Amino acid sequence: MKVIYKILIILFLFSAITSCKRSSSNYEFNKKQDSIENINKNTVNNTVITDENTAEEGVGFWKTLLVLLISLAIGAGIFYFFYALIPIKLWYQAWLSGIKVPWGVLLKMYFRKIPQDKILRIIIQAKNSGVSLSAKNLANHYLANVNIDIVSNAIIRAHNANLTLDLNEVAALYLARVDVEKVLHSLIMAKNADVETNIQELSGYYLANVDVERIIKSKITARNSGFRIELVDLKEHYLSGGNVEKTVSAFIAAKKAGLLNFDFSDIAEIDLAKYDVTKSVQSCIIPKVVETSGVRGVARDGVELTLKVKVTLRAFIKSIIGGVNEDTVLARVNEGLATEIGMSATHFDVLQSPYILADKVQQKGLESSSAFEILSIDVSDIKVGKDIHSELKIERAHADAEQAKAELIMAEEKVQKAMAAAFLDGRLSIHEYHNMKNTEADTEMRKKLGNSVDKNKSKDSNSHKNEHDEKKDEHH
Repeated sequence: MKVIYKILIILFLFSAITSCKRSSSNYEFNKKQDSIENINKNTVNNTVITDENTAEEGVGFWKTLLVLLISLAIGAGIFYFFYALIPIKLWYQAWLSGIKVPWGVLLKMYFRKIPQDKILRIIIQAKNSGVSLSAKNLANHYLANVNIDIVSNAIIRAHNANLTLDLNEVAALYLARVDVEKVLHSLIMAKNADVETNIQELSGYYLANVDVERIIKSKITARNSGFRIELVDLKEHYLSGGNVEKTVSAFIAAKKAGLLNFDFSDIAEIDLAKYDVTKSVQSCIIPKVVETSGVRGVARDGVELTLKVKVTLRAFIKSIIGGVNEDTVLARVNEGLATEIGMSATHFDVLQSPYILADKVQQKGLESSSAFEILSIDVSDIKVGKDIHSELKIERAHADAEQAKAELIMAEEKVQKAMAAAFLDGRLSIHEYHNMKNTEADTEMRKKLGNSVDKNKSKDSNSHKNEHDEKKDEHH
């Protein structure tokens, strides 16, 4: 640019010097002509002509000087105009690009302290990208403290992505403290994934402190998986403090697993309740097998049984929040098993068909108001315990014997008291007392002898029986 200005100055100086030389040569030529003519004139006329030529010589010099000064002034004005007021090089580049920027607009920019070179470069860049921007609009937005570089780049990028944005609209969003670049990036991602949205909606989300890139990515993930989630639902979940990406992944997993009767809000509630949403959904997809520690029950025949069962549970998505937990369901199962064992006629019935007992328990609907569905109850182990009925009989017999013994002791005390009274009254003599004792001792001895004989007979019969069984086995 400076080189052009220097060339212009040299051209003006050259023209001024040329004009001076022309004036000087004309003056010399006229002087010679005047000398030849003056030879033929008289002396008086020569004197007058000499005075006139001297006057004309002075006038010609001043004319030349005036022309020189005017030429210099014009050259300086043109130099100042193109060097200080008009960026002629950028203006020329704009003109070559088909952009017509009036010099008056550029002069206004200069006096309003607007960077002309920045405006022209932005206009040229936009034009080369196929976008037409107005220098006047850019200048006005610059004065409104809009970063015209960011705004113009956003418009150019949107145009390249086949989106149409208005300069005034984008500038207004910038002044509203919207991160135009981030919102535009999210908008382009949404358009490429055929997600319906617009820059006003995303800007509103941004001003509400929503990470628009995260919710757009989550929306795209769901769409690519074949499921629809509304942007407003994702926004509300984000503002509620939920983990959008994890919740969307759990929603997709549940849908692909074929679970029914739920929507995105049900999964979002699980996440907002501070449950691990991934594990919760997995418990709905993959059934969980829980083995009880063992439940004891007594059949009607008095035999105690201990059962261990494996309970297969699957969670309900809608009941995870507020539903009865796993421990309560297992407690209900144990209670039902103990009841069914107690209703069995004999413990043999349970041993023969334990699955019937398990089916009866499952059909009771123990999972009502719980977070789980009981898929199956399978008996894994049965142990036969004590015969409670027999033990109770034995304990009752012991109690009866103890009571009889106590009554006998009381009776003997009464006899002793009666005998003592008889001795005192003289109704019983010492001789009679000894005879009575001898009779009792004889009776007791005979009892013992009879018991020993019975025992020997039973032993002999058992030995004969065993010999007979052995011979029978040998025969077979």
